[in-house]
Amino acid sequence: MSSSTLFGDLLIGAACDIGKKRKSNQDSLIVLLPADGVDLPPLFVIADGMGGHNGGETASRLIIETFREVYAQLQPTFNIGEAFTLCVKKAHQVIREQASQDEKLKGMGSTVVAAFLLNDSAYTLNVGDSRAYLLRGEQVIQISVDQSWVMDQVRAGRLTLEQARRHRKRNHLSMSLSANRPTIVPIVKEEIFQPNDILLLCSDGLWGIIPESLLWAAANEFEPQEAADKLIALANQSGGADNISIIIARRQDRQPVKTMQDDVTGAGE
Repeated sequence: MSSSTLFGDLLIGAACDIGKKRKSNQDSLIVLLPADGVDLPPLFVIADGMGGHNGGETASRLIIETFREVYAQLQPTFNIGEAFTLCVKKAHQVIREQASQDEKLKGMGSTVVAAFLLNDSAYTLNVGDSRAYLLRGEQVIQISVDQSWVMDQVRAGRLTLEQARRHRKRNHLSMSLSANRPTIVPIVKEEIFQPNDILLLCSDGLWGIIPESLLWAAANEFEPQEAADKLIALANQSGGADNISIIIARRQDRQPVKTMQDDVTGAGE
């Protein structure tokens, strides 16, 4: 089993898997770290493609390539909001251009979730329903905003969360980097990244299969790479209905969080 990547005081783990039911992997991810001597924060990106075998793979790959190209040109004085906007708009433009040149790609698109970790802040971007979480203490806090039909209905008060989980339209996106969509509305947020927080990004092949309590347990019990690998295995054991992607980052010297099991004593004690 591979070990976590150490960057500064951060430990980082990442894993991507085809799952058990799909014939191709339309997910893509990347952990972008600066060249030696370049003062840039790490950038994490997950893209979940759609539009058939070629379309989904192509769309998610184009997003990853575009984020990599923009990241390579960033200067230490860059503005994170502007960098995110440039990445996502350029990626959308490339997807639309390629689709216009190839009939087989005309329906392609992808979600994206990305995060910069800079000092005591986590900056996130999302389009679609790939997610970013902060695990803080015993809390699992979703910091991305699902751009999906069911969650739009939840926010409007027309569906409950439980109804949304079971709804036949739960996989319908209301926003994506789609070749058929002329404009996109990304969501960019800044959250405090506390010393003991864990950042977790994933596609719906993980969060749609594995309960948040298991995301929390794995990320708290194991180092990031081992946690990522174990969560992939758990998703596959639960059917592996979709491609699965995950990135986990935390500080190396993070204090372990007590679990309920820690408080259980043996009989007679």
